Amino acid sequence: MKIIYPPLVEQSFQFYQANDEQEYSKSELYRSMVENHIIYENGAPTPEAIEQGLVRDFYEEPNLSFQDFLTIYPIFQSYDSTLFQRIDGFWEIPLDIKNELLGKLVLDEISYDEKIQIEEFLENR
Repeated sequence: MKIIYPPLVEQSFQFYQANDEQEYSKSELYRSMVENHIIYENGAPTPEAIEQGLVRDFYEEPNLSFQDFLTIYPIFQSYDSTLFQRIDGFWEIPLDIKNELLGKLVLDEISYDEKIQIEEFLENR
């Protein structure tokens, strides 16, 4: 039976695999994150973890200002703001830029933080 862990555990596991010499199991990591009040048992981040910057919250409310959008996704600060369009209350980018971002994910030519931002942005689009 395969256990499905919350996204924050999966992301933390990927980060530690790439950046730490110590081996972690996902179950150990999950338990540690719950015990250290980084996530709740359901995988949602705790307010303390968000306030301390241990976890990023990528929740987009409808009709965010473009500046608030850039606060959530700073990776887009390097793009021309005229490329973005608010559709149904959410900031969207042209298909060619989405394809460019997917290419960066495939080629693994970006930092871990940029990877997470792109994945979160594209997840529901």
